[in-house]
Amino acid sequence: MKRGILCTFAILGICLILVAGCTTSTPGINGTPAPGQTAPGQDEIAVLTNGTYAINASVYQITTGRSQSGSHEIDIYITARNTGTTPIQLRWFSRITGANGVSYGGVGVSHAGSGAETGPLEPGSQGTPRDYIVIGSDVDYKALANGATLEVFFVTEPLDNQPPVSFSTEWILDPSVFT
Repeated sequence: MKRGILCTFAILGICLILVAGCTTSTPGINGTPAPGQTAPGQDEIAVLTNGTYAINASVYQITTGRSQSGSHEIDIYITARNTGTTPIQLRWFSRITGANGVSYGGVGVSHAGSGAETGPLEPGSQGTPRDYIVIGSDVDYKALANGATLEVFFVTEPLDNQPPVSFSTEWILDPSVFT
């Protein structure tokens, strides 16, 4: 119980740093595009590495639907494959930003605040959990058909007392997802 609480606080601390924009990123190291480049399309694989972990992440599927309240729910399935030599467990949060600059979801928001989580991934194994974002209005949802980017913020869950590590990447979404 105590370990779970400490892990939760560690994840929240890292998430706050990500939200505040206080982290630095090196293009090609954590999956973010280099300055002047656009994000890859949703069918491309993001390679996420640091000194300890290596992950290939890809958009498996994005589906949309309406909830009983009338809001739009966007289901996001990301496949994460452990391409490194160290076991890893991941939690991530998804954020979609429309061409108009309005964002939905994000750290502590997607999947009702809990994000998506894999089980422990041994080297060579993969997981494809579901995250989701809720958009409350038809106007905001329809605006995504004019262009949208999916950002995913990954945090490693501690295994064997390893400190958490964060990664982020983004993909340009196919507008037909929202039509």
